[in-house]
Amino acid sequence: MTAADVLGRYLIAREDVPVYDQPNGTRIGEIKKGNSTAEVYSYLVRNGQVWWQFDYTIPGQTPGAYYVMQKDGRFSISAAPGNVLVAPSILPEIDVFPGGSKNILLYGLLGLVALLVLRR
Repeated sequence: MTAADVLGRYLIAREDVPVYDQPNGTRIGEIKKGNSTAEVYSYLVRNGQVWWQFDYTIPGQTPGAYYVMQKDGRFSISAAPGNVLVAPSILPEIDVFPGGSKNILLYGLLGLVALLVLRR
């Protein structure tokens, strides 16, 4: 599993995990053992170390993020938030656009029909 495979999933802390305002920055909190992170938004690599990025933007305010460092055995991975442990070997493949392709085709077809009707 690569770092890109973790995007959009939730990490369950197997130990108390420090939270930082930026990679190698100021410690701003902690995720307690057994608790879930927010959805993994992105990741950065600093000096060969992977840092998971989480969005905590509050509507109407400046966008913000927090970071935790990846270490072997530090997290379990889950497709849903909460205290749900999922072994990486049995993770289901997650469709990036679940059901989206059918809706896109339907709206595209309706748009095409509307254009043909309006051209007459």
